[in-house]
Amino acid sequence: MENNYIAAVDLGTTKVVIAVGRRVEKNKVDIIAVKEHASKGVIKGDLRNNEQAFLALSEVKAMVEEELGATINEVYIGISGQHIKCTKATGYVFVHNSDSMVSEVSSADVKRLIDDMYNSALPVGQSIITVLPQTYKIDGECDITEPVGMEGKRLEAQFNLIIGEDAAIDRIRRCFARAGMSVDGITLQPLASSYAVLSEDEKELGVAVVDIGGGTTDMCIYHDKIIRHIAVLPIGGNEVNKDIKSYGILDRHLEKLKTMFGEALAERAADQKFVTIPSVSGQAPKEISVKALAGIIEARMYDIIDFVATQIEKCGYKGKLGAGIVITGGGSTLKNLDILFRKQIGCEVRVASPIQHLTPESIDKVGLPKYSTIAGILIEAVRNGKTSSINIPTTEQNHPEHQKEHSQSSTQTTVATQYASDNDNSADTEAALEAQRRIYEAGQMAEQYESDEYGSDEDLYDNEEFGTEERIIKKGVFGRLKNVLGRMFEPDEIDAEDNY
Repeated sequence: MENNYIAAVDLGTTKVVIAVGRRVEKNKVDIIAVKEHASKGVIKGDLRNNEQAFLALSEVKAMVEEELGATINEVYIGISGQHIKCTKATGYVFVHNSDSMVSEVSSADVKRLIDDMYNSALPVGQSIITVLPQTYKIDGECDITEPVGMEGKRLEAQFNLIIGEDAAIDRIRRCFARAGMSVDGITLQPLASSYAVLSEDEKELGVAVVDIGGGTTDMCIYHDKIIRHIAVLPIGGNEVNKDIKSYGILDRHLEKLKTMFGEALAERAADQKFVTIPSVSGQAPKEISVKALAGIIEARMYDIIDFVATQIEKCGYKGKLGAGIVITGGGSTLKNLDILFRKQIGCEVRVASPIQHLTPESIDKVGLPKYSTIAGILIEAVRNGKTSSINIPTTEQNHPEHQKEHSQSSTQTTVATQYASDNDNSADTEAALEAQRRIYEAGQMAEQYESDEYGSDEDLYDNEEFGTEERIIKKGVFGRLKNVLGRMFEPDEIDAEDNY
């Protein structure tokens, strides 16, 4: 059987995800298996502890291989971290004559120019990950975006060079090799997310993609369908968790508390609602107001928003992003975060899920913002005609796991597919895509918080439910201070044992 399967890995700060997919009609990706596990050994997007990362990676690899009944030998991965830098450079080549009379730029000339840029001089210990052409120049004529077919003798271009540290990249390769997988391709995580969530129209008008992960916030700016800027901020959702933890809340409660009761705009949080959180044995439960929790989250989100605004201005595209900002990643689903972005930066903002280039069944598996990176890695590999070495003994249609998954596909996906059929007999129409987005995001977005964050069957909160209470706040300044701040961690009147 012809092997057209692709395996991708997102080794992030909070989670490691492995997905296996394949190309179907019109370059869409059909994902046949996806598994995730809590990540270890990765700090702010950079692999620091090889042993811990190896154990987490090996465990999720075994989960996928068990489901597929196959062995994964080669993978495509995403990369991020503080060591990633973006720098500008220029280069040129002389055009090879297509005949004795005319010098016409060919695709081979463009490729030769780009390949030459990979040999650019860099500081010791750094290497080029990706070369991104900006604009071309032919014999002094500037601002050319499509040089192939034009006549001239000297082809010149401006580039953005994406640079990473050799040591950081080598650690990743060694970790994967130890887990029995060779790395066949590396994609920048901010680019991968953009491949998964952006339309061509947005890339043309100008758009900033902001992927808020656990350890980093990755950013990519497009204008006129060209990647203009890439940046990585070493702040993500984990920083919010640390801020909440400083109020005396246990690690195991932080993510659930943030996603269930937190929001990014404090002025919209309920004044009279309080959450009771289980504490250590023998101590009274902690109590925090929803308003105070929102204030903690909002303060950290301001740091991320300031970074985004600074990067947009730094690269010269302030006021030029006609499609505004698209936020994605696990941290993007905080309630009212899009409103906070819009309020601070003053442009259109939307929260995006990776649904545009996936089959309906695949949307059911990875159609949440936290999966944008893994979906984008697969999408890019499919576009480039890549495959992975995966020994799958049976066809995907006959595989028992696929049959099980297919039989359990959601009602939302079925409705979206039927919508497409009734309107245009094609799931690729804009109407069908919009139907999928509306139905899926409305019905499924909130469901990510009903299960354990990393897909475990065990609910850590079965015996530690958060309590909530509505209170009437006393009028006046001192009354509000007493109820909102003074009672933030006041012991509950009920005996602690009654809360377990």
